[in-house]
Amino acid sequence: MEQSKRKDLKIAFNLTFMQLGWSTWMIGIVLLMFITLQIFTDFKLFLNDEEVAFQGFIHFIENPYKIFMLVVGIMSVPKFLSWFVKTGVTRKDYFTGTAVASAGLSVIFMIIALVIAGIEQLVAPVEVVTFLGEDATWLMIFIVYTLNIFVYYLAGWLIGAGYYRFGFWGLLLSIAGALGLIFMMDLLWTNELETPLHAFENMPIFISFGVTVILIGISLWVIRMTTKRVRVKL
Repeated sequence: MEQSKRKDLKIAFNLTFMQLGWSTWMIGIVLLMFITLQIFTDFKLFLNDEEVAFQGFIHFIENPYKIFMLVVGIMSVPKFLSWFVKTGVTRKDYFTGTAVASAGLSVIFMIIALVIAGIEQLVAPVEVVTFLGEDATWLMIFIVYTLNIFVYYLAGWLIGAGYYRFGFWGLLLSIAGALGLIFMMDLLWTNELETPLHAFENMPIFISFGVTVILIGISLWVIRMTTKRVRVKL
Protein backbone atom coordinates (compact mmCIF):
# COMPACT_ATOMS: atom_id res chain seq x y z
CA MET A 1 0.00 0.00 0.00
CA GLU A 2 2.76 2.41 0.97
CA GLN A 3 4.76 1.41 -2.09
CA SER A 4 1.68 2.09 -4.25
CA LYS A 5 1.29 5.53 -2.70
CA ARG A 6 4.91 6.31 -3.39
CA LYS A 7 4.41 5.35 -7.03
CA ASP A 8 1.34 7.61 -7.21
CA LEU A 9 3.31 10.54 -5.89
CA LYS A 10 6.32 9.80 -8.08
CA ILE A 11 4.15 9.65 -11.20
CA ALA A 12 2.35 12.85 -10.20
CA PHE A 13 5.64 14.63 -9.57
CA ASN A 14 7.24 13.47 -12.83
CA LEU A 15 4.20 14.23 -14.97
CA THR A 16 3.67 17.64 -13.42
CA PHE A 17 7.17 18.84 -14.14
CA MET A 18 7.38 17.15 -17.55
CA GLN A 19 4.19 18.84 -18.73
CA LEU A 20 5.18 22.10 -17.06
CA GLY A 21 8.40 21.95 -19.07
CA TRP A 22 6.40 21.51 -22.27
CA SER A 23 4.23 24.49 -21.34
CA THR A 24 7.14 26.91 -20.92
CA TRP A 25 7.20 27.42 -24.70
CA MET A 26 3.49 28.15 -24.80
CA ILE A 27 3.56 30.52 -21.83
CA GLY A 28 6.67 32.28 -23.12
CA ILE A 29 5.20 32.82 -26.59
CA VAL A 30 1.87 34.05 -25.21
CA LEU A 31 3.64 36.44 -22.82
CA LEU A 32 5.87 37.74 -25.61
CA MET A 33 2.82 38.31 -27.82
CA PHE A 34 1.04 40.10 -24.98
CA ILE A 35 3.97 42.42 -24.28
CA THR A 36 4.58 43.08 -27.98
CA LEU A 37 0.95 43.93 -28.60
CA GLN A 38 0.91 46.21 -25.58
CA ILE A 39 4.04 48.12 -26.63
CA PHE A 40 4.17 48.16 -30.40
CA THR A 41 0.59 47.93 -31.65
CA ASP A 42 -2.82 49.29 -30.93
CA PHE A 43 -4.09 46.38 -28.86
CA LYS A 44 -7.72 47.35 -29.32
CA LEU A 45 -7.48 47.48 -33.09
CA PHE A 46 -5.54 44.19 -33.29
CA LEU A 47 -8.10 42.28 -31.29
CA ASN A 48 -11.00 44.20 -32.80
CA ASP A 49 -12.69 44.04 -29.42
CA GLU A 50 -12.45 46.90 -26.97
CA GLU A 51 -13.56 44.84 -23.98
CA VAL A 52 -11.03 42.07 -24.57
CA ALA A 53 -8.23 44.54 -25.20
CA PHE A 54 -8.27 45.89 -21.66
CA GLN A 55 -9.02 42.81 -19.60
CA GLY A 56 -5.41 41.96 -18.86
CA PHE A 57 -3.09 38.96 -19.07
CA ILE A 58 -5.35 36.49 -17.28
CA HIS A 59 -8.01 36.89 -19.92
CA PHE A 60 -5.36 36.81 -22.68
CA ILE A 61 -3.88 33.46 -21.64
CA GLU A 62 -7.13 31.72 -20.72
CA ASN A 63 -7.72 30.07 -24.10
CA PRO A 64 -4.05 29.07 -24.69
CA TYR A 65 -4.14 27.34 -21.28
CA LYS A 66 -7.33 25.49 -22.21
CA ILE A 67 -6.00 24.36 -25.59
CA PHE A 68 -2.73 23.17 -24.05
CA MET A 69 -4.52 21.16 -21.36
CA LEU A 70 -6.92 19.63 -23.90
CA VAL A 71 -4.05 18.48 -26.14
CA VAL A 72 -1.93 17.13 -23.27
CA GLY A 73 -4.98 15.35 -21.89
CA ILE A 74 -5.56 13.62 -25.24
CA MET A 75 -1.91 12.50 -25.29
CA SER A 76 -2.04 11.18 -21.74
CA VAL A 77 -3.24 7.64 -22.39
CA PRO A 78 -1.42 6.69 -25.62
CA LYS A 79 1.82 8.36 -24.56
CA PHE A 80 2.09 7.63 -20.85
CA LEU A 81 -0.04 4.58 -19.99
CA SER A 82 1.97 2.12 -22.10
CA TRP A 83 5.26 3.53 -20.89
CA PHE A 84 4.30 3.42 -17.22
CA VAL A 85 2.91 -0.13 -17.45
CA LYS A 86 6.13 -1.29 -19.14
CA THR A 87 8.03 0.02 -16.11
CA GLY A 88 5.83 -1.93 -13.70
CA VAL A 89 3.32 0.74 -12.76
CA THR A 90 -0.29 -0.36 -12.29
CA ARG A 91 -3.19 1.24 -14.13
CA LYS A 92 -4.51 2.54 -10.81
CA ASP A 93 -1.22 4.23 -10.00
CA TYR A 94 -1.14 5.76 -13.47
CA PHE A 95 -4.71 7.05 -13.08
CA THR A 96 -4.16 8.54 -9.63
CA GLY A 97 -0.81 10.04 -10.52
CA THR A 98 -2.14 11.60 -13.72
CA ALA A 99 -5.20 13.03 -11.97
CA VAL A 100 -3.04 14.62 -9.25
CA ALA A 101 -0.55 15.91 -11.84
CA SER A 102 -3.24 17.53 -13.98
CA ALA A 103 -4.81 19.20 -10.95
CA GLY A 104 -1.39 20.39 -9.79
CA LEU A 105 -0.54 21.70 -13.25
CA SER A 106 -3.83 23.66 -13.30
CA VAL A 107 -2.94 25.28 -9.98
CA ILE A 108 0.61 26.12 -11.13
CA PHE A 109 -0.72 27.62 -14.37
CA MET A 110 -3.00 29.98 -12.48
CA ILE A 111 -0.25 30.94 -10.01
CA ILE A 112 1.95 31.90 -12.99
CA ALA A 113 -0.93 33.86 -14.56
CA LEU A 114 -1.66 35.70 -11.32
CA VAL A 115 2.01 36.57 -10.74
CA ILE A 116 2.29 38.01 -14.26
CA ALA A 117 -1.05 39.80 -13.82
CA GLY A 118 0.24 41.26 -10.54
CA ILE A 119 3.35 42.57 -12.28
CA GLU A 120 1.11 43.94 -15.01
CA GLN A 121 -0.86 45.88 -12.39
CA LEU A 122 2.37 47.42 -11.10
CA VAL A 123 3.71 48.37 -14.54
CA ALA A 124 0.57 49.24 -16.50
CA PRO A 125 -2.58 48.89 -14.40
CA VAL A 126 -5.72 47.66 -16.15
CA GLU A 127 -9.19 46.91 -14.91
CA VAL A 128 -9.29 43.13 -14.72
CA VAL A 129 -12.68 42.00 -15.96
CA THR A 130 -13.38 38.29 -16.26
CA PHE A 131 -16.49 36.27 -16.89
CA LEU A 132 -16.99 36.38 -13.11
CA GLY A 133 -17.72 40.09 -13.27
CA GLU A 134 -15.95 43.23 -12.14
CA ASP A 135 -16.32 42.52 -8.42
CA ALA A 136 -14.74 39.05 -8.44
CA THR A 137 -11.91 38.64 -5.96
CA TRP A 138 -8.48 37.36 -7.01
CA LEU A 139 -9.11 34.23 -4.93
CA MET A 140 -12.37 33.56 -6.75
CA ILE A 141 -10.69 34.11 -10.12
CA PHE A 142 -7.91 31.73 -9.11
CA ILE A 143 -10.28 28.95 -8.01
CA VAL A 144 -12.73 29.18 -10.90
CA TYR A 145 -10.10 29.47 -13.62
CA THR A 146 -8.18 26.57 -12.10
CA LEU A 147 -11.31 24.40 -12.22
CA ASN A 148 -12.02 25.39 -15.82
CA ILE A 149 -8.46 24.61 -16.94
CA PHE A 150 -8.54 21.28 -15.09
CA VAL A 151 -11.80 20.30 -16.81
CA TYR A 152 -10.22 20.87 -20.22
CA TYR A 153 -7.52 18.36 -19.29
CA LEU A 154 -10.23 15.90 -18.29
CA ALA A 155 -12.01 16.47 -21.61
CA GLY A 156 -8.82 15.62 -23.48
CA TRP A 157 -8.16 12.66 -21.21
CA LEU A 158 -11.66 11.34 -21.95
CA ILE A 159 -10.97 11.49 -25.68
CA GLY A 160 -7.59 9.79 -25.39
CA ALA A 161 -8.94 7.04 -23.12
CA GLY A 162 -12.02 6.41 -25.28
CA TYR A 163 -9.98 6.02 -28.46
CA TYR A 164 -7.31 3.89 -26.79
CA ARG A 165 -9.87 1.48 -25.33
CA PHE A 166 -12.59 1.30 -27.99
CA GLY A 167 -11.04 2.60 -31.21
CA PHE A 168 -13.01 4.67 -33.73
CA TRP A 169 -16.44 4.37 -32.09
CA GLY A 170 -14.93 5.07 -28.73
CA LEU A 171 -13.35 8.16 -30.20
CA LEU A 172 -16.70 9.40 -31.48
CA LEU A 173 -18.46 8.78 -28.17
CA SER A 174 -15.67 10.30 -26.11
CA ILE A 175 -15.54 13.42 -28.30
CA ALA A 176 -19.29 13.82 -27.77
CA GLY A 177 -18.77 13.42 -24.01
CA ALA A 178 -15.89 15.91 -23.99
CA LEU A 179 -17.90 18.47 -25.96
CA GLY A 180 -20.79 17.99 -23.54
CA LEU A 181 -18.44 18.58 -20.62
CA ILE A 182 -17.04 21.77 -22.18
CA PHE A 183 -20.57 22.93 -23.04
CA MET A 184 -21.67 22.48 -19.44
CA MET A 185 -18.67 24.43 -18.13
CA ASP A 186 -19.51 27.26 -20.50
CA LEU A 187 -23.12 27.16 -19.35
CA LEU A 188 -22.10 27.20 -15.69
CA TRP A 189 -19.41 29.88 -15.88
CA THR A 190 -18.51 31.81 -19.03
CA ASN A 191 -21.74 31.99 -21.07
CA GLU A 192 -19.80 32.60 -24.26
CA LEU A 193 -22.05 30.37 -26.36
CA GLU A 194 -25.45 31.47 -27.55
CA THR A 195 -28.04 28.78 -26.95
CA PRO A 196 -31.50 28.87 -25.33
CA LEU A 197 -29.98 27.35 -22.19
CA HIS A 198 -27.58 30.28 -21.91
CA ALA A 199 -30.53 32.58 -21.19
CA PHE A 200 -29.99 31.75 -17.50
CA GLU A 201 -27.04 34.07 -17.06
CA ASN A 202 -27.40 34.70 -13.34
CA MET A 203 -26.94 31.16 -12.11
CA PRO A 204 -26.16 31.08 -8.37
CA ILE A 205 -22.49 30.49 -7.84
CA PHE A 206 -22.99 27.64 -5.39
CA ILE A 207 -24.88 25.77 -8.12
CA SER A 208 -22.02 26.38 -10.56
CA PHE A 209 -19.50 25.09 -8.02
CA GLY A 210 -21.63 22.11 -7.07
CA VAL A 211 -22.34 21.00 -10.63
CA THR A 212 -18.68 21.53 -11.58
CA VAL A 213 -17.54 19.22 -8.79
CA ILE A 214 -20.09 16.61 -9.88
CA LEU A 215 -18.94 16.85 -13.51
CA ILE A 216 -15.32 16.45 -12.47
CA GLY A 217 -16.23 13.41 -10.36
CA ILE A 218 -18.19 11.79 -13.20
CA SER A 219 -15.39 12.47 -15.69
CA LEU A 220 -12.76 10.92 -13.43
CA TRP A 221 -14.99 7.89 -12.84
CA VAL A 222 -15.54 7.36 -16.58
CA ILE A 223 -11.80 7.68 -17.27
CA ARG A 224 -10.99 5.24 -14.47
CA MET A 225 -13.54 2.69 -15.72
CA THR A 226 -12.25 3.08 -19.28
CA THR A 227 -8.60 2.57 -18.38
CA LYS A 228 -9.08 0.11 -15.51
CA ARG A 229 -8.87 -3.06 -17.62
CA VAL A 230 -7.67 -1.65 -20.92
CA ARG A 231 -5.28 -3.83 -22.88
CA VAL A 232 -2.01 -1.95 -22.93
CA LYS A 233 -0.30 -1.66 -26.31
CA LEU A 234 3.33 -2.47 -25.55
